[in-house]
Amino acid sequence: MTTDTTAPAKRSHAIIGCGRVAPNHVDGFGQLSGWSVDVACDRDPAVARFAAAHGIPRWTQSVRDVLEDPSVGSVSIAVDHAQHGPLVRQALQAGKHVLVEKPICLDRREARELVAFAADRGLVLSTVAQHRYDPLVLALRSWVREGLLGDLVYVTASLQARRTNEYYTGSYWRGRRTGEGGSALINQGYHCLDAIRWICGDLTVRDAMASARFLGDALETEDTIVGLLQAADVPVTLHVTVAGRVDWRTRLEVVGGDGTAVIDLDHPGTLHHCAGSADLLRRAELERARSHEETAPGIDYYGISHRRQIADFGRAVSTGAAMMVPAAAAADTLDTVLDLYDQAYASRVPAAC
Repeated sequence: MTTDTTAPAKRSHAIIGCGRVAPNHVDGFGQLSGWSVDVACDRDPAVARFAAAHGIPRWTQSVRDVLEDPSVGSVSIAVDHAQHGPLVRQALQAGKHVLVEKPICLDRREARELVAFAADRGLVLSTVAQHRYDPLVLALRSWVREGLLGDLVYVTASLQARRTNEYYTGSYWRGRRTGEGGSALINQGYHCLDAIRWICGDLTVRDAMASARFLGDALETEDTIVGLLQAADVPVTLHVTVAGRVDWRTRLEVVGGDGTAVIDLDHPGTLHHCAGSADLLRRAELERARSHEETAPGIDYYGISHRRQIADFGRAVSTGAAMMVPAAAAADTLDTVLDLYDQAYASRVPAAC
């Protein structure tokens, strides 16, 4: 009997868009057994330096080079928001599995079409929602679903970040309706909102208010937004600003009749407060004991859970199993983002106020 000792071929992955978040994709796919990141693609000539810095053997400024390469089986898309939809569709048409940074696209109808398009072709499509994979977020979700906090009283999510005029004026797409689709909410606040959807379920927008009092000279959209939402019969408030003086801070507070938990989405995620039954407190202590800090591969507050989502993506591609977070979840979150904007822009506070 002859034993085949030939090693299985590695799955080849490409990264399209080599900006701020791209190192997280290099890191995540680099940790997958049987995978390799073989191509870096960006229209900026600096893509050559990015590829060299991260040990990626090939680079190109042409998306066509990537999509027409039969050796590339999957791609990460990490470009400006307006290009997400078209590039996702092109990649799926080329037979590639796709991991796209949030949002999935800027149009709610297109989002549903892309999800169906991938399913029809048997391809994996996933939108980055790395905080859904944070162990602490998963723990809080289980506590809520198991009733350890009792019936929920209210939920609050907040993000305070600091962005400068130069962050927007130095970009061809940030802060532009056609390029970013919004600003503070669809970019920085997206993950807080998405985490609340993951923990509490479907959200209905009741009201929202946006302003651009501090960065209005640099952007067309909002630097601050506050929303009132509802999860079943539970009031949910969302507060997001990029006009603060704290570089980055998030906070999720879930208050129930039998318990309370306060966590953040920063790196590392922190359980700030927990009160309730002995079982809840025991579970909370287990989470505190389990938590440990790992070095983030990119910008610190992006955290490390790209690794966990990418591992899930790789498993789905390799085995055909469903991912923990279905592709349609990104379309649902986009619906909520756009509903908030519909309300907020209707009552936006002028920049001059």
